[in-house]
Amino acid sequence: EALKYMNELSIKGGLIRVDGKIVAMTMGSPISNEIFDIHTEKALAEFDGAYAIINREFAERELLGRYPLINRENDMGIEGLRRAKKSYHPVQILEKYLGTEK
Repeated sequence: EALKYMNELSIKGGLIRVDGKIVAMTMGSPISNEIFDIHTEKALAEFDGAYAIINREFAERELLGRYPLINRENDMGIEGLRRAKKSYHPVQILEKYLGTEK
């Protein structure tokens, strides 16, 4: 649904193709004039480095010079994802909370 309404939702995205096959994709939208939020990033596991490449290329081609900060969203407690995100030297890591109704 988000892809259908990219313009209305101010979503930007990118993808990488190898021999015509999509092997990685990303999309996100601005939170403010200073922060761009990456909502989704997916890559095929058999393409080593595809996550790093889609991240680097999208940031370089679409975000560099426009947004000083990129929000990579929640790492969901997955250690490999957390390690990868920390390798980008974040300026801040926010504590996440879950609210439930009594």
